[in-house]
Amino acid sequence: MKIAVSAMGKSLESPFEPRFGRASGFVIFDTETNQIEYLDNSVSQSLPQGAGIQSAQMIMDSGALVLITGNIGPRASQALENSNLEIFSCEADTVSEAIQSYQSGLTSSSKPGKVPGDSRTQKGQGKDKPGRGIGGGGRGIGGGARGRGPGQGGRGMGGGGGKGTG
Repeated sequence: MKIAVSAMGKSLESPFEPRFGRASGFVIFDTETNQIEYLDNSVSQSLPQGAGIQSAQMIMDSGALVLITGNIGPRASQALENSNLEIFSCEADTVSEAIQSYQSGLTSSSKPGKVPGDSRTQKGQGKDKPGRGIGGGGRGIGGGARGRGPGQGGRGMGGGGGKGTG
């Protein structure tokens, strides 16, 4: 089985990278052969936006069945939602430590559609579950109009165009 880990380098001893889309790359560890492969993510790092989506596609194309990372943004989460990947969030110092945490029963998992450490759902952006909704805000600077978007509610900046509570 292949395990993908967001990393700051090419080896098992490289520092673990808690950012998904802006990670330097991904170490792919094959548990059957103990071989490692490195996927360079420098192209995604330089993108002004959409880095997480590009990273998600690269991981899905790698054949990995498990992804260990830190924070996954909403767009990357949506891109990973229909994949067969098991996604785990952890705090580790090295890639090797992250893999060991997973193999010893890492329980802090993130299913696609949920950002680790965030109380809002990504599918529905705050509509399905309480939390910070995107697009909320009726009472904001320059308006007072009801916010547009799934969050709809709370206070936002710019006439309902900011983040509000859902």
